[in-house]
Amino acid sequence: MRLHRLRMRAFGPFAEDTEVDFDALSAEGLFLLHGQTGAGKTTVLDAVAFALYGRVPGARDINRRLHSDHARPEQVPEVELEATIGGRRMRIIRSPEHHRPKKRGQGTRKINASATLHWVDGSGPDLTRLPDIGDVVVRLIGMSAEQFFQVVLLPQGEFAKFLRASSEDRERLLERLFDTERFGDLEEWLRDCSRASEATVTERVTALDRIAGQIVALGGVDAPPAAPDLDWAQECLDAARSVCDSEQAALDAARAAVHVAQAAHDAGVQRAEHRRRGRQATERLDQLRLGEADRSKVASALDAARRAAPIASLIDEHEHACSAYDAATRAWESARAAMAAVAGGEAVCDANEAELRVAVDGWTAESGRWEPLAARVAERPALVSDIETLKRDVGAAQTRRAELAGLLAAAPGRRDQVQAALTTALEARGRIPQLESEREHAERIARALLARTQVDQSLRQSDTAVLEAREIHVAAREHLLDLRTRRLAGMAAELAAELVDGEPCVVCGSQEHPQPARAGDASPVGDAQESSAANAEQRAAKTRARAESDRAALVERRKSLDETVGDADATDTEHRLQRIGEQLADARRCAEGVPALQVAVENAAAESDAHRAEAADLDSAQSARNERLSALRTRLAELDAEVLEATGGRVGVTERRRELADLCRLAGQLRDALRERESARVRRDEIAARLRDRCVDAGFEDPAGVRAALAPAQQIQKWESTLQQAITLRSAALETLGDPDVTSALEGDPVDTGALAASLALARGAADKAASSHAVAARRAADLERYVAEFWAASDALAPLQAKCAELSGLAELVSGHGQNARRMSLHSYVLAARLEEVLVAASARLHQMSSGRYEFVHTDAVGPRGRRGGLGIEVRDEYTGAVRATTTLSGGETFFASLALALGLADVVSAESGGRVLDTIFIDEGFGTLDPEALDLVMGVLDDLRSGGRVVGVVSHVDELRARIPAQLQVVRGDSGSTVRMSELLRVS
Repeated sequence: MRLHRLRMRAFGPFAEDTEVDFDALSAEGLFLLHGQTGAGKTTVLDAVAFALYGRVPGARDINRRLHSDHARPEQVPEVELEATIGGRRMRIIRSPEHHRPKKRGQGTRKINASATLHWVDGSGPDLTRLPDIGDVVVRLIGMSAEQFFQVVLLPQGEFAKFLRASSEDRERLLERLFDTERFGDLEEWLRDCSRASEATVTERVTALDRIAGQIVALGGVDAPPAAPDLDWAQECLDAARSVCDSEQAALDAARAAVHVAQAAHDAGVQRAEHRRRGRQATERLDQLRLGEADRSKVASALDAARRAAPIASLIDEHEHACSAYDAATRAWESARAAMAAVAGGEAVCDANEAELRVAVDGWTAESGRWEPLAARVAERPALVSDIETLKRDVGAAQTRRAELAGLLAAAPGRRDQVQAALTTALEARGRIPQLESEREHAERIARALLARTQVDQSLRQSDTAVLEAREIHVAAREHLLDLRTRRLAGMAAELAAELVDGEPCVVCGSQEHPQPARAGDASPVGDAQESSAANAEQRAAKTRARAESDRAALVERRKSLDETVGDADATDTEHRLQRIGEQLADARRCAEGVPALQVAVENAAAESDAHRAEAADLDSAQSARNERLSALRTRLAELDAEVLEATGGRVGVTERRRELADLCRLAGQLRDALRERESARVRRDEIAARLRDRCVDAGFEDPAGVRAALAPAQQIQKWESTLQQAITLRSAALETLGDPDVTSALEGDPVDTGALAASLALARGAADKAASSHAVAARRAADLERYVAEFWAASDALAPLQAKCAELSGLAELVSGHGQNARRMSLHSYVLAARLEEVLVAASARLHQMSSGRYEFVHTDAVGPRGRRGGLGIEVRDEYTGAVRATTTLSGGETFFASLALALGLADVVSAESGGRVLDTIFIDEGFGTLDPEALDLVMGVLDDLRSGGRVVGVVSHVDELRARIPAQLQVVRGDSGSTVRMSELLRVS
């Protein structure tokens, strides 16, 4: 990947169009990006990341506030990047999500993110969908956004944390860079399988215990043995079967006794029933003889009712005809009275049908003559309504005209008021940059005051640490000198201790040693003691030097902070910050109303013009309304005069036509009532003649006799039922008395059925008890057979499940870093450890070069403290001492070496993992300030190696030494209206 050109607009601190020519900067393969703190150096890298991936690195991506505060609110933030990736040259233009002021009204509206990708080399179609552009970038670069941020934009601070992090923190970063999700899924899958297997075994064991409990409950055992087996279950089943056989024998004997008692009881009950039936039949015959006279009367009434029943409907029909005639007569009288009540109707009240028809024709003709005038009279209400509507419209127009006159008179005052408010808001907006600059200066002083307080506290602690380090160093040095003095004093005794009889002395060569030297009272001093003391003295000296160096750095920091603070006081600075903040808030709040006030000023003149136009329109319309109102009033007066002349003032046209219509309607009703009364009379007389003939034929003198003989259908059915029941009862009684069994029972002695029933009940009770006992025993035996079979099956299936569960549980614990896993490493941690080894191998080569061959990385898989997981430990081997030590023991410059080497090694491994794609451009951010000139030379040598083969390295730093070493420079300049960039030797500002 090689960058060619970057353009930013309204992005971060860059308000105007800002362009960076990476081709010019990359001519030497190494360039420096520097500038003031807060000027926007990191924003340049953010713009590259945003153009490629649509997001920025780290915590800056959380708020997503990418629109420049220096740019106008309506300015669209935009980043354009032209680069060659995977051999294809492209131009990507992105705009982040932002808010702009609404075109109408107050407030803002959200503008969604957008992007376009144009292939400069014409190798494909242009893209505009965000997902499509993201897929193309990831596919060509071969890295995700997280990998790109760690590999191309090397964040030194992050890798210093990574260098000293715990295994858990280091694991989280490696998981983002290397795809180990499938190994984590495998761990989770094994854990799920183990949990499922344990649940299955637990379920099967619970089921086995439940079956054993059922066997105990059914077999009557007090409690199951500690380990119930199949023999115990079979013994319970055999005992239940024996009890079932005994209960079966008892049940058979009880059922035989019930059979004998049932036969005796049935015979006695049958004989008692025959005796009861015979006595009941005799009593029924006696009762029938006593009611013979009543049944004879019922038979006579039934005969008369049957003869009168066919005539009943004709009697009802005659009554209905009479009622219809009376109703028709009343209707005729009512119609006659209504006709007589109307003016002009008395003359035809007693007319026949033909006379009524002639009168209706005359009235109809008269109504027709009044119709044209009536049509004009019908239009009078609408005419009156139009006049009233015009009156209301004229009044409303006069009211609105007065309102417009008042608005036009007040318009100049309102316009001046809005203009004054706009002038005040514009002045407030002009004060905002000055207030922001003052607030930034005050905040810088406040931060310096706070930092100076912290530095003072650190200085006090550093003084204590320097004093302690000096005391420890002096004590260690005195101890070393004492050991060396004692060593010299006891050296003869030490040589004498090494003499052996018969072997020459290393000093004089004699093989005889008559008087070897003796050691004094003090214990001898050996090489190990002296070496240990020397190492302790060296460590104390380094600790003392480090403490004095730290204190000197704090003193320099204190001087720098004093220069920044000057004579400022914390309380005054806080009050000043509060005052400036309030003034800035007031100014911004006032400036927010500028657009609305500008619109109000523009709208004031437009409103006055609109009011004048509306007043002219109202005057024109009012004149037309007055003319129409006068014409309508004239038409109304002419119509009223014509009606008065036609009617003479007695009634109106409509009233007269209504009278004629009522006469025609009432005459029609009278004619219909006359016709209906005559028809009802004829029908009444016809039905009366037929009724007299039918009464004579049925044997009745008149209709009154028929009505007296009539009976309801229910009564007739009751009489018929009574007579038929008497016949049936007599036949049944005679048939019963003719039965030989009944006759024999009546002649014999009564039977005691109570005693027979008691004997049967006792026998049945004994049989039910035996049946219940047998059912319980049989059910218990059947249940035991089923549970014993289930017990056998569950026992056979449990053993292989337990073995499988133990195997899965051990395997799951092993891949999770527990159980027999001595290293306490999970599977995906093991994979990450392998990746980390590759990173450390690649990083050690560069660390070895930057440290002049002194340091190289060492991977350790030791378990962490308190049994915490291991496998991702990083240590360094010091070739000067041969010792392997923790990375936390490195100095500030050494930590920078290690962090840079680790970052570059990780970049090489991730690049290789992404398909071996060459990253032609990388950026290194900060960290050079901790290096001395010699160390800086070594680092610059590594950077020179990086740019071999056409690779471009961008260094982000504000170290002055680098400005002298790197000629190609991109300077970010901070200003009141936003930041700009300046390229060295080109003397231009973008």
